[in-house]
Amino acid sequence: MPAKKTKKTNSKTTKKTTSQTIVSKSTKASENFSHVVTQPRKGLNRKLLISALIILSLALLGYKFMPWLVPAMVDKKPITRLDVYRQMNKAYGQQTLNDLVNEAVIKEAVKKANVKVDPAKVQQQIDQFKKQFEKLGGLDQVLAQRGLTLDDLKDQIKTQLAIEEILKDKITPSDKEVKAEYDKNKDTLYKGKKLDEVKDQITNSLKQVKLSKAFMDWFQKVKKEIQVKYLAPTPTPAPSLQQ
Repeated sequence: MPAKKTKKTNSKTTKKTTSQTIVSKSTKASENFSHVVTQPRKGLNRKLLISALIILSLALLGYKFMPWLVPAMVDKKPITRLDVYRQMNKAYGQQTLNDLVNEAVIKEAVKKANVKVDPAKVQQQIDQFKKQFEKLGGLDQVLAQRGLTLDDLKDQIKTQLAIEEILKDKITPSDKEVKAEYDKNKDTLYKGKKLDEVKDQITNSLKQVKLSKAFMDWFQKVKKEIQVKYLAPTPTPAPSLQQ
């Protein structure tokens, strides 16, 4: 009889333990399921937050760069930067493209010639320009009116000096040429002045004349040697309003 009671009690204990185990597993499963269900919501909230930040950033950028994108409004209708570009391309596109190509050809030719320019000579010309435009508001203001910077000017001077160095054998006037120019104009331009007094002036004047011709000959030569390929159709100039 005692053995049977013990067996009965063990049976009840086993059932209770099993029941607790099932409840425990059910609770854990519920917690895991709850975690799985709520996880996408956290991801979704994160995506919404990122999207909101992106939209806000774009809005701020649009506000900041709006004058650049839309430089003018006419009766609430925008004139976009693209409209400006298209009109300028029609009117000046080919000339601007040619200028950019020619500038690139010259720089490439100077680079291949491996000419070294003394920075002191560049600065010397910069100082001359500063003195020349001092009464016009200063060199910086004059450059700004032309859409240039001081670095742009330095680059142009450096290129010019490099070309002069390349062509120096063809642009340097001889003493005979200087004397002939003086004799030709001694009663007009150089009246009352001796040759030594105006020799540098005449030399520079003749040098510029020679440089102009020598440069054109040199440029036509290097343009044939450096490959230039136009990838876009030639822009058609817009008709003039005066026609």
